[in-house]
Amino acid sequence: MISLIAYAAIAYLTVQFGVVLANALSVPFIRRAGRSCNARVSVLIPARNEAHNIANLLDDLGKTGQNIIEILVFDDDSSDSTPEVIREKSMADSRIKYIRGNGPSDGWLGKNHACHELANSASGDFMLFLDADVRIEAGLVDDALHYIEIQRLDLLSIFPVQEMKTLGEWLTVPLMNKILLGNLPLFLIRKIRWKDFAAANGQFMLFRSDTYRRHQFHALVRSERVEDISIIKLVKMFGHRAQTLLSDGQIRCRMYHGYDDALNGFSKNVTAFFGDNWLFLALYVFLTTLGPLAIWSRFSFGAMMLYVLVLISTRIIISLLSRQNWALNIVLMPLQQATLGILSAMAAWRKITGRMEWKGRRI
Repeated sequence: MISLIAYAAIAYLTVQFGVVLANALSVPFIRRAGRSCNARVSVLIPARNEAHNIANLLDDLGKTGQNIIEILVFDDDSSDSTPEVIREKSMADSRIKYIRGNGPSDGWLGKNHACHELANSASGDFMLFLDADVRIEAGLVDDALHYIEIQRLDLLSIFPVQEMKTLGEWLTVPLMNKILLGNLPLFLIRKIRWKDFAAANGQFMLFRSDTYRRHQFHALVRSERVEDISIIKLVKMFGHRAQTLLSDGQIRCRMYHGYDDALNGFSKNVTAFFGDNWLFLALYVFLTTLGPLAIWSRFSFGAMMLYVLVLISTRIIISLLSRQNWALNIVLMPLQQATLGILSAMAAWRKITGRMEWKGRRI
């Protein structure tokens, strides 16, 4: 049995290294086009208790080009000063419109309901959904519009560069890019029609408005916790073109604040990276945790060192693609692996008990 685990771990790492190399060679970044576009864009921002973030994003959007015709912010029944911040910013920028929500309707999750309402109010040729905690450069929208037109896409999603300011965040947040870039060649999202070759990030999703209005995507996933991945699968299933890229620094985000916050956040969606298949998640955690121990016990020291070299090389490439500190990720690899086990166990427990909350709501 130990030999079987060791060979399986070697086989998986070999495949993973190939996937990571494919991602590196395809250069999956949103590039700075350096040109403006004339398309009319509606920026749509769902916000719940985002008073500490929303002002920064609205300031960033104020520096963007004239293609943004409106910035609609849906206040999802916030209990902090989010409404006051939005109203204050709207006095300086007439494009900013405040939409008051009173919580999701029955059968809806909060963010999905907010995005659906925002889309119903949008008038642009393109709809750009942004999370309230992202920061963007002035040229990002033009870069994205240029790419979506060149590639004739109906949906473009971008993974922001993740900002991490505490040890707890470094133990958790890099796992997202590690799983994504080690298991999915991003260029296949656009080239292969099979819907399971898909990943997206709800922090940045740019749709052609006519495609979105035809299908009402957030209504179709109204009860899905991980709506972004569900939506891009639907986009592909309906025969439309989609692509997901990495940020080269034009969009950044600090997703979580501390270890507990990150564990709580990732435990609600970690299975989505594995097609909501608990068996795949369990095998991934099992092989990446116990595989090195099995190799150590069954093979020579030289074979073990070769395995470690490939493992570290893979982690370095993923870190560079993610614009993260590769040396710190290498040092923290054992603790990050332990964190993966913890959050997977948390996800399983919450699935069994049905106890899952986010931003004060049960989901």
